[in-house]
Amino acid sequence: MKLNKMFLPVLAGSLLAGAAQAQVNLTITGSTSFRSITFDRVKSLFDPGYTSDGNFGTGPGTYSGTMSNSVPSLGPTPVTVRLSFSGSAAGMEAVDAGTPVPTINPITGTTNNVAPDISLSDVYPESAQPPLDSSDFEQAIVGVIPFVWVRNNALTGITNITREQAVLLMSSSGIITNAGQPVFGMPASFLAGSSTNPVYLTGRDSGSGTRISVHKDIGYTGTSPRMWGLDSLGNLVLTNGYSSGGSERTVIANNANVIGYLGVADAGAISASATQIAYEGVPFSIPAVQNGAYPIWGYEHLVNRTSALSDNQTQIRDALIAALTNQEFQTTNTLYTVNFVDQANMKVKRGTDGGTITSLSF
Repeated sequence: MKLNKMFLPVLAGSLLAGAAQAQVNLTITGSTSFRSITFDRVKSLFDPGYTSDGNFGTGPGTYSGTMSNSVPSLGPTPVTVRLSFSGSAAGMEAVDAGTPVPTINPITGTTNNVAPDISLSDVYPESAQPPLDSSDFEQAIVGVIPFVWVRNNALTGITNITREQAVLLMSSSGIITNAGQPVFGMPASFLAGSSTNPVYLTGRDSGSGTRISVHKDIGYTGTSPRMWGLDSLGNLVLTNGYSSGGSERTVIANNANVIGYLGVADAGAISASATQIAYEGVPFSIPAVQNGAYPIWGYEHLVNRTSALSDNQTQIRDALIAALTNQEFQTTNTLYTVNFVDQANMKVKRGTDGGTITSLSF
């Protein structure tokens, strides 16, 4: 009896250790364009009573709780999902290489670095720079993401940009100094604007799926577009691009002679001071994307390393894919409808970023 009593604490400790090991952890990174959607859909998987910590506007943020309703096989197993967004290409690279990203510890609320398991991406792995091997990943398409060209309202007269103009703008925007003399780039009048002042292009950094997708869609093959941003005094200076659409839209909204490309939500946020323009004579609209008339769009992907997830992590991933692609969500929830194009009504497809658009029915 004494021996049995001695074993009871050991057995209890073993059971507690087993319960602790049952915890499921999943870390998600990637596309800032799909950030709000991912926060919302991850939250929807948790049972009532979940806890959260962090910044759910820009991240990182963490949810903890159970998922017995959305993933019944998990039952009362505790689940923690960490979310930290750094851009499409950067996110896929982090998943591929196991590079840690900053996350929120759900117990202490402090920042710690964790290798991500899943990335959301606006582009295919092959479009990252340097390209990633698609065979490294399991992939699912979870949305259609359009982009628009936007110009400051002071650039009057500009209502459209062609493919050739967009490509030229990448290397010829703004004004620089050569041997002490100003060298002017593309004037607004080249885009049918009413001014002869140079147009300043702003945009995203090289890890951004928005930048990669737009470059692919217009056929720009260079690696160093001439883009402009703001210094600490608010002056336009050459830049390598911004890590978020929010930063880019601020430049467009507050500076005359600036033009750029944005996700639809970011463009809408500055509609009082900036205007969307057509591409190749076609204004953006959801039907124009769905019928193939408007070509500046890509797919939103969810990727993880092939065979790298545990069974429990795979079940959570599959539940997240189902939540992201739910037709009712994509057609009625404003988080999705004001930013993206629902998949169910797409009449066209493309096999690569910037690839030929073909019909789904003939």
